[in-house]
Amino acid sequence: MTDQEILELPKVWVVGGDGGMGDIGYQNTSKVILQNRPNVKALMLDTQVYSNTGGQNSDSTPMLGGNDMNVFGAATQGKNTEKKTVAETFLAGHGSPFVAQISIANAPKLYRAILDGIEYRGTAFLQCFTTCQPEHGVADDMALTQAQRVRDSRGAPEFIFNPRMGETYQEALDLKGNPSLERDWYETKFKATNEPYRFTVAHWCATEARFRNHLKKIKKEDATKLIPLENMLVRVTQQDVVYRRYLRPEHRSYITDFGVYINVQGPKGDVEYRSLSRQLVMFCVERRKAWRMLQSKAGIENLEYKAQRAILADVDAGKITREDFFARAEELLKARLDIAAAAKPKQERAAPPPAPKSPSSDSGTMSKPHAPEMPRPSTLEPAVSAKVHAVVSELVGQVRESEPVPMVVSALSQVVVVRDLENETDEWERTVQLRMMELDVDPGNDAVGVIAKRAGK
Repeated sequence: MTDQEILELPKVWVVGGDGGMGDIGYQNTSKVILQNRPNVKALMLDTQVYSNTGGQNSDSTPMLGGNDMNVFGAATQGKNTEKKTVAETFLAGHGSPFVAQISIANAPKLYRAILDGIEYRGTAFLQCFTTCQPEHGVADDMALTQAQRVRDSRGAPEFIFNPRMGETYQEALDLKGNPSLERDWYETKFKATNEPYRFTVAHWCATEARFRNHLKKIKKEDATKLIPLENMLVRVTQQDVVYRRYLRPEHRSYITDFGVYINVQGPKGDVEYRSLSRQLVMFCVERRKAWRMLQSKAGIENLEYKAQRAILADVDAGKITREDFFARAEELLKARLDIAAAAKPKQERAAPPPAPKSPSSDSGTMSKPHAPEMPRPSTLEPAVSAKVHAVVSELVGQVRESEPVPMVVSALSQVVVVRDLENETDEWERTVQLRMMELDVDPGNDAVGVIAKRAGK
């Protein structure tokens, strides 16, 4: 069949949850992905739990468990197995599928991934984080916010794996859309104090009632007696978890149950304090390791990982005393990062080679529109926010004047997609999306055609 015939071939969509497709039905899903049939597309709605049968853990459930039928007590605080990211398992050993982990947290990327998956000649698999309000313990209107939180915390990072881009992970795997691409965690600020803090999976867990057993509200004076999470994370590696060293009081990685704390933003914007279960600290270590693995596949160098390894080697060799390490772990890490940043050559990474073109110009294969270049800031100051509003309003006004259907994708493709190419902060994207909502604009079914038309294709 020609490319055009494949493009017009009716598609069979397989839609299911993480239990049916990634756990009890994983073998069948794996077989379908490996066959790489061009008319089969799969969408897994990842609620991280068996939502329809009472809340049992699935392989996609975080290490904390946290569901209705999960046991929490002295013997166990959740799952002792790491979270399985089903989409990541299809990046190797499954032929040449199109794979994406996306969600409504980034609407333009979600739409683009669906369109690219449909266009791809082989099978496409999309894993989409989706809230299950009763099981997660969140309000009905929090789906977008929770999707953004789980992405920003490394709980479910966005990625696109498109084999058309090349035959190496660095070419085919795209992590753009995740904040702070070269770091372990995303840094943000408390609204009340403007104090910076790093948004870990523990901070995301603090926003969902399903994890309530793993966090205890404490007073500020009690927090001074505990270990800051940032300090603890320098001490522990995933191998310390695998070898159960975190249970040995004499080891540097020893984790005291509810002996670690974080600062969180309270409902009124003020700073509150939470102590963390041992299992939650382990979950932070596991998600950090998973994120570092993704970074390495995409060719991204994580200087924090290198700095942590160097510090731990010095501690284990006795070059840094344990007392000094425990007291100044974050400070030592920052010092190593400053040294590494100063030594790192200031040169841009070479861009991957362009994707190969279609075999023939008349194949009918859809092509991505090229958004016009426009200046963007490195941080979203009030003046820049106002500019975002102005740009979006102008674009929407132009679309409404020339097209019968208001096209949110058209405007976002020009404002957000170009921003993604330079890895700007996701605050830019959120401001764009909020402005689109204020203007009451929804995507139309003919979005791609209108974008192509406006791009002069």
